[in-house]
Amino acid sequence: MEPIDVYLMYCAMKAHFSRKDYDFLTYKGKSRVPRNSFYKRKDRIFFVKISRKYKEYEDIKNYFVANFIIVQNGYIANFNDENYKIWKDKRINFYDIFTEEIRPFVKDFNPIFKVKNSEHPIILKEYLGKRVSLETLIILDELVGFSKTWNNRMAEDYIWYDLKKLMKNYKRFLTIDKKCYRIQLLKLIEESSDE
Repeated sequence: MEPIDVYLMYCAMKAHFSRKDYDFLTYKGKSRVPRNSFYKRKDRIFFVKISRKYKEYEDIKNYFVANFIIVQNGYIANFNDENYKIWKDKRINFYDIFTEEIRPFVKDFNPIFKVKNSEHPIILKEYLGKRVSLETLIILDELVGFSKTWNNRMAEDYIWYDLKKLMKNYKRFLTIDKKCYRIQLLKLIEESSDE
């Protein structure tokens, strides 16, 4: 891809992660950003570097996804290859990562989602403490649908508001085999009750 095309993808991806009215996949990465706006940017070198390093459309798209979930403001100068490498490794091993992240909570599973006295639920605290990943939260929401309750109980909580938006935007790029994860979760719960 040419640097200008990388820039246009970046603009579309930034809109996806920052605006409510734009979805990268629905619009197939197209946006109203004019091509010639690329030449007015002082940070063009970053797009040139990305276009030289990653040749395939999917690699560049995944590079942006991996960085937008870490660098919330989406400033291209803060993006890096390390975020992408970690994201790729996590993606390859995610079934095992999910299993290890959720294992400590299966013995007493339901209380981890409870909102008491407007305090953050246990699983949200674990995410904020970087002991549970964003992907695990998304999978758990797919399986048990906790976000509907959290939306009501933590409507004024800005941390939940930002996280909910990030989860919704990131989920569009994930392929989740709900049946597979549900079976694994039930198996872990069953094993913990046998102990």
